[in-house]
Amino acid sequence: MTNQPTIPNSSLKVLVIVPAYNEAEGIGQVIHQIRQDIPYVDVLVINDGSSDDTSRIARAAGASVID
Repeated sequence: MTNQPTIPNSSLKVLVIVPAYNEAEGIGQVIHQIRQDIPYVDVLVINDGSSDDTSRIARAAGASVID
């Protein structure tokens, strides 16, 4: 038996904010796991000046990104 979070009232919005710096190797998996575990949330990655492909990978995984 798994503990699934209760989906909140549809009029409420939930935002998960993920800070990231040079996380290209793992950011896609992090976003995928968030979407799998709590599919009703929006995901926002705050890219803190990464010099790798963090932003591109996060966007490709479906997150909104602030560079």
